[in-house]
Amino acid sequence: MSEVIIEVTRGSLVENIIRGHVAVIGPDRNLAAHVGNADYLTYMRSTAKPLQASAAIESGAIDFFAISEDELAIMCGSHIGASYHVAALESILVKIGLQESDFTLGEDYSLSMDLRQQRVAEQQPPRKLYNNCSGKHACMLTLCRYVGWDYRAYQLPEHPVQQLIKATVAGYAEVAPESIIVGVDGCGVPVFALPLSSMARAYANLAHAERLPEPRQAAARRLTAAMTAHPQMVAGWGQFCTELMRVTKGRIIGKLGADGAYCAAELSGDLAFALKIEDGNTAMLPLAVMRVLNELDILTQAENTALAAFSRFDNLNCQKDKVGEAKAVFHLTRGTYE
Repeated sequence: MSEVIIEVTRGSLVENIIRGHVAVIGPDRNLAAHVGNADYLTYMRSTAKPLQASAAIESGAIDFFAISEDELAIMCGSHIGASYHVAALESILVKIGLQESDFTLGEDYSLSMDLRQQRVAEQQPPRKLYNNCSGKHACMLTLCRYVGWDYRAYQLPEHPVQQLIKATVAGYAEVAPESIIVGVDGCGVPVFALPLSSMARAYANLAHAERLPEPRQAAARRLTAAMTAHPQMVAGWGQFCTELMRVTKGRIIGKLGADGAYCAAELSGDLAFALKIEDGNTAMLPLAVMRVLNELDILTQAENTALAAFSRFDNLNCQKDKVGEAKAVFHLTRGTYE
């Protein structure tokens, strides 16, 4: 059963409630705390991107094409299509000898409302490189070009690149590949459903790779190093994932997924967690993530101050007057559950 994790007020009344689930994995890779159902089955969505990129490193494709660290970081990201993102993607395409038209994903303006409005106002056309998932697709194309697979069908579930990625995700999560439910993501490629506890375990292994076999162990370390060294490539300046990693100076990795999914892990500690907002309200994710981080006492006072804008949102009317607020209201239950 889910629990109420966020309340939105208007005046003195709680007008809306948002329910969800959280699974926290401890240093022994077992459940350490939870909210709601820690084994809630849901799609990883874009939280899987860093795990998917591991397959490209392990194969040798990243080194073969001399993919830089910031280019590797955008392969893990859900970016806003800023100029620095587009430049990195165009560089990858040059290196692997493909064109923007080779992406199977749809065109977009930006995840950022400001950039979207600016491009529409300037009558700029939408582009595939502006799509937040173009880094992930660039990773898949890089793999195809290296191995020699047909890149024109890379989005199909039966394609070998998707089978390899599925096996890689399963390895990080410590589950059998055949146990993973496969759907179609918003960008048209396969998406994987796992229990939240398995998603959190995957991030625990990503952050602390010593339990992984080689070459996955080395790949995980390269991924987390790239994400924390270039957090702007994972989302964009001012975006929550980027600011979380920037403010904590790489102590924490965090990655959102569409429809209310989030995964994070300590690189300097032993905790990892996954959460799901049950109604898919992605805009409320930062509130829930910040609450988990504070319940686990992971953030310093200075980090909390720097990230304060993500801890509580004003409920504004059309005149931009504050009429209420949105805030997280849950507490973690420690230990396992029956």
